[in-house]
Amino acid sequence: AAWDQSLEELRLVAESNGGTAHVLRNDPERLELGRWCATQRTLEERGDLRADRKARLLEIGFVFDLYDAAWDQRLKKLRLIAEDNGGKAHVVEGDPVWSVLGRWCTWQGVLERRGELLAGRKARLLE
Repeated sequence: AAWDQSLEELRLVAESNGGTAHVLRNDPERLELGRWCATQRTLEERGDLRADRKARLLEIGFVFDLYDAAWDQRLKKLRLIAEDNGGKAHVVEGDPVWSVLGRWCTWQGVLERRGELLAGRKARLLE
């Protein structure tokens, strides 16, 4: 079955990515698999992904929500910076990581001031 073959290919990707089964639709090295992953996300969004297939995808670390995954990755990077700086998670303009992480940190502050930062995310930032 083609679905099972794609799942196995994705499992191998996850093994090489530290347990994260994540392939973008436009990945030049894996176009077919990227499209397959996008289809699984769409099916899940619409509620049309079979429960057994969703369970198998989650089992290998499939990323359904790319925005949440990106937020989590940035938080992880910020925590690494804090570990390296005695607990101080501060990114300043001019640092090599500023371009992405600094803007992300600034945006979290903007959302907080507007009252738009999700409570769960705020709690995680304050941990």
